Amino acid sequence: MNIRYKLVVLLILASIGNVAKAQFFGPVPNPVFGRKYVQGDSYRYRLTLREFHNGKLAFTNVSICELKVVADDKCVPFDEIHWLSKKLINKDGETDQTVKALLVKPYLISLDGRGSVNLPKIETPEMTEAIQDFNTFFVAMGPMFPGIDNLKNKGDSLFMNYFPITGDFSNGSTILKGQDAFYIRFKITDIDNNNAVLNTAFLPPGKIVLAYLTPDMTSSVVPGFFNNFQMVIPSGKDSYEVQYGREYFTISNTIRKADGKIIKGEMDNYLNTILRENCDKEYKNWSSEKPYSERRILTLELL
Repeated sequence: MNIRYKLVVLLILASIGNVAKAQFFGPVPNPVFGRKYVQGDSYRYRLTLREFHNGKLAFTNVSICELKVVADDKCVPFDEIHWLSKKLINKDGETDQTVKALLVKPYLISLDGRGSVNLPKIETPEMTEAIQDFNTFFVAMGPMFPGIDNLKNKGDSLFMNYFPITGDFSNGSTILKGQDAFYIRFKITDIDNNNAVLNTAFLPPGKIVLAYLTPDMTSSVVPGFFNNFQMVIPSGKDSYEVQYGREYFTISNTIRKADGKIIKGEMDNYLNTILRENCDKEYKNWSSEKPYSERRILTLELL
């Protein structure tokens, strides 16, 4: 089984359109958890992933990165991200992949309203998961979404159900096609003098969104939900593994109100699919078909 790395929303801005793009002409307006940058500030995060296949722990990744606040030529603040270490833990033991982490070129993301949370070009495959999952925690802060500034009190919520957000996690080699689609709901679940907790749910849309590889892939894998996920992995010469079904996940970010930093994040990601092995180039005539489930539990910690 090839490991599927998660990318949530590569195409957020394209999906949202000009309304959301307008949010980038000024700072993040949210008075509760808007990010407040200090030039030269430096801090570190540890990202831990535990991935379960069909209910059994398959592997654990632990990665550490350092962020440094810089500004671009327009004085827009960004975090410059440097990956420092990574280790993989599975049934064969622990593998130190720090040398791979150090190969990643520094790149920029920003929660400032004039910035972006775009992914860098991933040139080190072993770091795909860490880079994409780390980015997802920042996407879940919602700086590009219109109306996010209205969330101020416990219980306040924003449901972005008037358009679906589509993600593409294809990489051209180990994942030939990877797509998912979601509605997004933001909600402040707790707040005190020091911190706010923002829960962001990525939910299956209430309609078919993706153009599926074969017509039968529109049939619901989980009763009562439209499929919102498909993936193709090469498994041999003119042979492919195909998955399709339902995906959803939630992210709970605890945010320090003083500066808008995420001090702790938790992600719970569920996938229920039909797995077809050894499909032909038209993604038919598979040798076997079976249900497959995947759960990914992640924590992000400010060190």
